[in-house]
Amino acid sequence: MSARFRQLFASGLLTLGSVLGALPMAAEAEAAGLDNRYQLSTESGYTERMSREIEPFFQKTRQEGRFIGVRGTRIAYATFIHPQEQGAIVLVSGRTESYLKYKEMVYDLYRQGYSVYMHDHRGQGLSERLLDDREKGYVEQFSDYVEDLDIFVRSIVLSRSHERLFLLTHSMGGGVGTLYIEKYPDVFRAAALSSPMHAPNAKILSSAEDGCQWFKSAEGLCKDCYAGLLPRPYKTKVYKGNDYTSSEVRFQEFRDVYENNPPIRLGGATRHWVAESCRASDQLIANAGKIRIPVLVLQAGEDTAVTPEAQNAFCKSLADQTGKTCLSGKPVRFEGAQHELFIEADRFRIPALNLILDFLAAY
Repeated sequence: MSARFRQLFASGLLTLGSVLGALPMAAEAEAAGLDNRYQLSTESGYTERMSREIEPFFQKTRQEGRFIGVRGTRIAYATFIHPQEQGAIVLVSGRTESYLKYKEMVYDLYRQGYSVYMHDHRGQGLSERLLDDREKGYVEQFSDYVEDLDIFVRSIVLSRSHERLFLLTHSMGGGVGTLYIEKYPDVFRAAALSSPMHAPNAKILSSAEDGCQWFKSAEGLCKDCYAGLLPRPYKTKVYKGNDYTSSEVRFQEFRDVYENNPPIRLGGATRHWVAESCRASDQLIANAGKIRIPVLVLQAGEDTAVTPEAQNAFCKSLADQTGKTCLSGKPVRFEGAQHELFIEADRFRIPALNLILDFLAAY
């Protein structure tokens, strides 16, 4: 039994039932040659574990609410308060997402003693949509996401006392979170950014060599048109050939969440959303020197949604302006992994979460 395991058991954060439930996960990971020192959920027995453990946990522990964001937009949120909290995490999700997608992730974080706070970005999930066509991804200003996050943090998260408060993000949430810690540098102890959108991969939506420049110049022709050559309303996706994850069971789970909850569905981004995201990318790289807290950046080697070049540029800008670097000096790259590290196959997800949890534990 590891020292960390003994400490959690002695503190009451692990019960006999949770220990017995974790033993198969540890054995499965060990058999696959993985170090599952945090007893994270695994793909083996995944469907049964979701129905037997994770779904009941999510329903029992979740407290939901709404707050008013900037421009009067109604924002949905959920909290998962640990009775013996060792720290708290604000988890900021990506484009198209809802907190309903993050059941396994919240479960794994909670079992380490963390309270978890999440909100659905404006224009998606269970939050208020911004266009008559609710399936179009749109935001008036990218900074609206940042200010919504600040309202959430100050009115909901900080309504309770937290000795250790961290930021954890995915994809677009990484762009939002980076801008946040640049503008509000003293709120969080540390930030871990998984596949952060330090620039969207605009090239896949435009034939132009510089996709971002094209969208910034062309958005005025039709702000709320779908980006790309064809309309992209919501549609069911299949695992084969997907760009998200190499874990079929986790892929199917996240698709089932969307199919079973029609209000959270979202289609493609609009031209204006892409242009705003590109402008935000320029800003967050230029202003990296305003960051005062430790930052960890995780990079997926087979990412097609966001650009690794921008993640590299962010870490370089941080080092050039502050003399401090991203942990390890540059993004930690997971060769072979796709965009969604939080729902990737165990061989990527477990090492990624080990790194994140080690990083948070250090602060």
